[in-house]
Amino acid sequence: MKFLEKTNKTDILLLVILIIGILIRIVGISYMPNALNCDEASSGYEAFSILNYGIDRNGNVIPAFLEAWGGGQNALLSYLMIPFIMIFGLNTLSIRLPMSILGCISLVILYLMLKKIGNKKLAVIGLTFFAICPWHIMKSRWGLESNLFPDLILIFVYLLIKGIEDKNKILYYLSFIIAGLTAYAYGTSYYFLPIFLIPLLILLVKKEKITIKQAIISLVIVAIVSMPIILYVVINTLGLEQINLPFVTIPRLDVNRYQEITSIFSTEFLTKSMTNFIQGMKMLIIQNDGLPWNCIGFYGIIYLFSGIFTIIGIINCFRKNKKLDIKYNYLFNIWFIVSIILSFICEPNINRLNIIMIPIIYYTVIGIYLVIDNRKKLAIGIAILYAMSFVLFTISYFSQDCDQYGTFEGKLEEVIDYVDAIENKKIHITEKIQANYIHVLFYTEYNTKDFVETVHYTDPHVAFKNVESFGKYCIEDIKELENDGKNVYVIKKEDKDKFNLEDYDITEFEKYIVIQ
Repeated sequence: MKFLEKTNKTDILLLVILIIGILIRIVGISYMPNALNCDEASSGYEAFSILNYGIDRNGNVIPAFLEAWGGGQNALLSYLMIPFIMIFGLNTLSIRLPMSILGCISLVILYLMLKKIGNKKLAVIGLTFFAICPWHIMKSRWGLESNLFPDLILIFVYLLIKGIEDKNKILYYLSFIIAGLTAYAYGTSYYFLPIFLIPLLILLVKKEKITIKQAIISLVIVAIVSMPIILYVVINTLGLEQINLPFVTIPRLDVNRYQEITSIFSTEFLTKSMTNFIQGMKMLIIQNDGLPWNCIGFYGIIYLFSGIFTIIGIINCFRKNKKLDIKYNYLFNIWFIVSIILSFICEPNINRLNIIMIPIIYYTVIGIYLVIDNRKKLAIGIAILYAMSFVLFTISYFSQDCDQYGTFEGKLEEVIDYVDAIENKKIHITEKIQANYIHVLFYTEYNTKDFVETVHYTDPHVAFKNVESFGKYCIEDIKELENDGKNVYVIKKEDKDKFNLEDYDITEFEKYIVIQ
């Protein structure tokens, strides 16, 4: 009782909200999404390979950027997975924990930042909205490497502001180390960082928040931290030779992912840019990109009805409403404008434009703050609306079956464990399984050196290299069966009637059939 008497009711509410936000981001991440995405399996296996063999699955030593499928994959998440794989082994939990933990940390960071630049009431509203935000919940629960980017920029912004306000140079310069690390999180950072940081630093100098010397040192720190990625971009843009050092590889790829996802390299640049922009803005307005692993249509990315608050927030933040006593508002305006610019050169989906989401959340929180200020009954009504929406969203999210989505594959681990134990036979796996070979590597913890030595690709010089075989495994379109006792076949259950199985031993799993 004495504890309750001494504790502010707002602090108790904050603790409850924070606990809810953490639980919804971390509980059951091994089981929901209830299937393994091929990109998170790829990141996980690369982490396992680097940890145990010092190379990725393409034979590169400690790569700054992963060649992965052929067109590349960002490396930072894989390196963050390594400590968890050391503790828990290579499994769904260990590869999803880094993103989940970062999502939980971001809740605290957003609260502290809003309290620093505004007031406690704004911070409480911000934490509450962020804790139940569908976009942030969904992206925190699975291991897509690009989704590190917005959270890391959020941490950068908080440390930057705190470093300036507290006159703490350690935090200030630490923020730019974080900014440099974002270059390893997602390819869009190559465009975002320079056009975000340079105007921001100029403005901070103009406002006498920092000195010119500090601004120059800040850019030097970012350049040093991101130097391997800078070299990667130079090498792959100019077609130079790969850099192989004992402690890092700067790979040269046949197809570069950062060129694939942007229109700046297109011969129809202007037309493509306008199309990207229009589609990107449409996606943000309707809060849906058609990818069910990014959003649940009825709820959108920030709840459909939140759009009105977002608009109110944007208008008031750009017209400098005197009621808004918020420091560093211009920082978020720059962040938002640069994200809009990025939408012109980036083919849109929610993942590719994820950097715009934090400013949108910021503006939405500002809009809610302005609407409910000194309107207690309206505040209660809006709180009830969001609470109901959150409950319904949670039910819908945990009811979905991700196994039906193209890039997710479930119910496969037991099958692979079964066939991997079969000795002295060729294992033929249907190519109908999405990114089939990466699941074999992941679930069997396949020796990376053996994979590099034995793998055969249909074409090794494309963005998505199709694996024909490695070791005892063959990936193919299974049309005929050979009953010679030397082959094992893994097919989907739906294809069972295509074969005469009378003379074979059949082992059935939930979605697959093993034929011997």
